[in-house]
Parts: sequence; C-alpha cells; structure tokens
Amino acid sequence: MKKYYEIQYILRYYEEKDYASVIIKANSDEDALKKFAKIFDIKEPKRLNEPMFMWKDGQWMASFKCINEVEENVCPQCEGSGKIHLNK
Repeated sequence: MKKYYEIQYILRYYEEKDYASVIIKANSDEDALKKFAKIFDIKEPKRLNEPMFMWKDGQWMASFKCINEVEENVCPQCEGSGKIHLNK
C-alpha cells in the first residue's frame, strides 16, 4: 500500500535561507527518497543523508532536512474540493 511522505529541504542563496517541501506517494521512505532524487536529478539518493551534501535548485543551493510520513485528508474548509497532508 502506498503512503504519502513529506520531504523537507533547505534552500540557500547567499545570506537568504528558505524552506520547501515536496509530497511524494511511495511504498517506503527509501522509495520516496529515490523519487525525490529523480525529481532533482540527484544521481546518488543515499547521499541525501550526508550532512554536507547539497545540490543546485535553480539559483539556490539545497540540502535535505527530513522526511515524514503524512496522511492525506479532505480539506474541511473547502468542503472536499481540496486535499491537505497532515503529519501522522
């Protein structure tokens, strides 16, 4: 059964710092990291866990922060027309 994973990463551009995340549907967190690596053209997904590993995301340099399993729920405010992801 496929689950949803939120992969968070940090973006840096000189002194600027920002946070971003991607929701990926996968069988395991390892599969989710492989899909994430493919999106950002990272050749070796295992390197994401290295503390000093960074990749280019346009003008920004990005580094992996964490991965969490999340649950997909119907948005209560829009009466089911949208979906939100919440931490388990």
